[in-house]
Amino acid sequence: MVYVIIAAALILVIACIVGLVKGFTNTKTWATEYLFAVVLSVLIYSLADLSGMEPIPAAALKIGTAVAFILVFAILSSRGKALIRRGIASAQKRSYYEQYGDREENRMLILDAIELGDRKAYKRLTNREFPQSRGGAGIADRICGAVTLVIKAVVVIALIGAVLLVAYRFTNLYTVEKNEIFASINEVVNKVYDSGFWKFISKFVMDAFVIGILFLAIRSGFRSGIFSVAWVLVVLALICGAAYISYGLFFNVDPFMDTAQSLADGALGGFASSVADAVNGVGVFEEEITSLTIAQAILGTALFIVLAIVLLIVGIVVAGIIGRAREGKAFSTIDGVFGAIVAFAIVCALLLFVGAILWSLHDLPFMEQFNSFMYYTSSKGQQKPAAVASVFYSANPLNGLEFIEKLPIRGWFN
Repeated sequence: MVYVIIAAALILVIACIVGLVKGFTNTKTWATEYLFAVVLSVLIYSLADLSGMEPIPAAALKIGTAVAFILVFAILSSRGKALIRRGIASAQKRSYYEQYGDREENRMLILDAIELGDRKAYKRLTNREFPQSRGGAGIADRICGAVTLVIKAVVVIALIGAVLLVAYRFTNLYTVEKNEIFASINEVVNKVYDSGFWKFISKFVMDAFVIGILFLAIRSGFRSGIFSVAWVLVVLALICGAAYISYGLFFNVDPFMDTAQSLADGALGGFASSVADAVNGVGVFEEEITSLTIAQAILGTALFIVLAIVLLIVGIVVAGIIGRAREGKAFSTIDGVFGAIVAFAIVCALLLFVGAILWSLHDLPFMEQFNSFMYYTSSKGQQKPAAVASVFYSANPLNGLEFIEKLPIRGWFN
């Protein structure tokens, strides 16, 4: 535990130094934006009582609030950088004119050195620097850069730690005592679980995860743009189509099946028979696997690889064309906004669907640890659902829908 704390402190010190050197204007601020969006969203809906609202309006309100905070802090960060850049540029311009006399004097000395043939003086004078003062904006840039990178380091360390601790608890590995390795790890982990800090933070871990996924969707969607997102989906669809065609040809079309048969009887005969015997020996498939089936699978896979390579090359070329088109600021902004909307909608739909499936299993024993992160006990002793993550779990608008209940997933767990 001591080594972990020392390592974390060292990372924070390095982050602070790097931030001071780089400055706020050259530092990515996503961690700060994400942190404030999580804190404010969780704070609001930990205090607000929406139990009387219908599931859909309540879900829209919570998700909308989180998205609004994400956008507001992104805009504030962007405007803050622009303001500091203008301040630095203004200070440097003033510093240039304040140094004007010294610059002119240095220029005259250079000319004199050339006339006199004094190479040493010429080299010294031409290498002379006139650093321009960045003023108060420059100091603010350094300080804000250090703070931003320290926050980023804290957020990254916290997210990695939270993921590991949640996964460790969900798998019940923290209860293992017989194994020496797990016993030594669990001695440390259980101290963390018993600490007041973890008991407080664990109430909001799932909220942080969910808002992080939404944040990532909006950010990546804006940076990629709707055309890039759409093209990625098209390429994936084409690759799936290539797989369907490749295997369909060799398993359903006579000329291709004849080719597979000739190879099974010839060049691939011994290898295909050996593989078929091995697969049949395992007993995974109900029907017996023949050497013909193995030859068909090999040829289908080979054709799929060729088609996939061609599609990926085309995909890279088209992605490059889209990237060039996005060099225009107006097009890039419009494309980015629609890309963020589409990516956000897709991710929300996936979270709602997955959350509804998980809720259909919430009463099973193995979900007990997962449920412990989706509910918490307030200071008044009341049990409350996770402030934002509950939208995709206990308060999911899809819960109870007929098609969700008809899914055979519960049967997989007896």
